[in-house]
Amino acid sequence: MNWKRIFKIFLYIILGIAVILFALYGYAHYLFKYKHIPQEKYTHSVEYINPETALLSDGFEVCNENYIVPYYTSKNATYSKGKNGLRKFILSNYENKNYSDSGYLNIRFVINCKGEAGRYVIHENNLDLEPKQFNKDLVDQLFQITTQLKTWNPNYSYNDYRDSYMYISYRIEHGEITEIIP
Repeated sequence: MNWKRIFKIFLYIILGIAVILFALYGYAHYLFKYKHIPQEKYTHSVEYINPETALLSDGFEVCNENYIVPYYTSKNATYSKGKNGLRKFILSNYENKNYSDSGYLNIRFVINCKGEAGRYVIHENNLDLEPKQFNKDLVDQLFQITTQLKTWNPNYSYNDYRDSYMYISYRIEHGEITEIIP
């Protein structure tokens, strides 16, 4: 009879420990999975460019506002003269006016289903990808060159031409363009 009592006490202790461990697991799961999720609702994807705040968006129309293909799936949305033609055009029109800036100048935009570009957004970062301000004249010059690229091939998927996001990233070292991505 003494063994039964010891066995019951042992079971209650094991059950108590199991309940405590389950409660700790549930609390930890809540902390790591749900507590730090922002409560605001996201209405757009990360690549979204707001037409209200974008540059050169007046008169620019997309074919389907609700479906603009992200840049990383836009295999067919390319400059009509190819990457070498894009690079040649940019480098032949760019003039280093003794700029000393270094970093990345990123210009994001939308190519609509007709191959027209619009809704430009400019991001400026240093070589460590931290926000930075470039010389205004350098930014204006590269923005003007980028907006002169008029002949784009629209993205073609699902048997139709689609709007797509695109970007051109300039790596600049001491005022010289050392790389053009993509």
